[in-house]
Amino acid sequence: MNKNLLTWLALGSMAMSLVGCGQPKQLGSGLPQPEEEGPPIPKQEFSVKSQEGGSIALKQSDGSRVKIIFPQGALANDADIEVGERTERGPDIASSGFSLNQKGSDQGPTLKYPALIVFGFDKELDKNVSVVRLKNGGAYDVIPTRVSVKNGKTSLVAQVDHFSDYGTRYIDPAAGERAKQDQKPSDFNWVIYVKDSANVDAGSMQRKITLDFKAVNASGDIGGAYTGYAHATTNNDMEAMGGKMDADFQIKDDNVTFEVAPYVELADLVERDDGLANLEPEKLPDFFGNGVMHMSGSGVATGRIGAYGGSRDVKAEDSSDPFTVAVTGPLVRLSVNITGVGMVYFDGYIRGEGR
Repeated sequence: MNKNLLTWLALGSMAMSLVGCGQPKQLGSGLPQPEEEGPPIPKQEFSVKSQEGGSIALKQSDGSRVKIIFPQGALANDADIEVGERTERGPDIASSGFSLNQKGSDQGPTLKYPALIVFGFDKELDKNVSVVRLKNGGAYDVIPTRVSVKNGKTSLVAQVDHFSDYGTRYIDPAAGERAKQDQKPSDFNWVIYVKDSANVDAGSMQRKITLDFKAVNASGDIGGAYTGYAHATTNNDMEAMGGKMDADFQIKDDNVTFEVAPYVELADLVERDDGLANLEPEKLPDFFGNGVMHMSGSGVATGRIGAYGGSRDVKAEDSSDPFTVAVTGPLVRLSVNITGVGMVYFDGYIRGEGR
């Protein structure tokens, strides 16, 4: 076999690890819909596709923010939705609430799996604050709520199985505990899917990385521990010395674990340390997590120079590749810091699924 070819094939055994949607369409402003008590609520209209999912963002007059998230498949059908702010005030009210219904109806859209409500505040709130389902006459039901306070910001996250009017209240801690105990056992999982490819600039080598990533949280809560797998294929093509070499690897980690929690935006002038500095402000995630992929596997290197050619089996060097998971509405971005390559991005989605 040609000496230069042997040199080329040897290159294939060098370290190679991993080296080896839908947003709702705003339709416009609808006519005010009267409440049973109080003045009419001006409404905005949105269109959300069931199979794409989407999120609706509202800026409240009191300075708070609301995001209503429909994961992929959460809606039973495509829906035209009307949303309006409830301008309530009072010492026990943390922010204005909202009213949401299907256009032409006084009912919310039908859900197959939970939707999410996220309230955001540019201040630190007492942790005894909760998302609540509003009733007539000032009554309300407490909804189990994740409260995250960090760097001068607060985030409230609640899962809901139907829509009416929702807001926030400061509550007795005992009421929050009772709401958690009364919550029905979940019969679904939260599942993250990422199936995506990325082309990496590696100088004289053309490299394509394809990632199949799935992780499941069986707690019924979008936040918490996820377990799954990462399978990757790397295709490496290089031309040099008058010839061509291909090195294709299959690498994997069948025990990927990480935790996801509500993301609280960093306060102004605080140096970013979460790997999201490249994202636009409006793309900051609702949930965030990080972990490490421990990748291993093997491949085949093939070389040809002129009339000479050959191939050999090669082992990919084991690697530990840190990653972050950013969940924004129903969408997921997986950012993997690949050994010897740097940060590479893969996109996917999250949804609830029946067991």
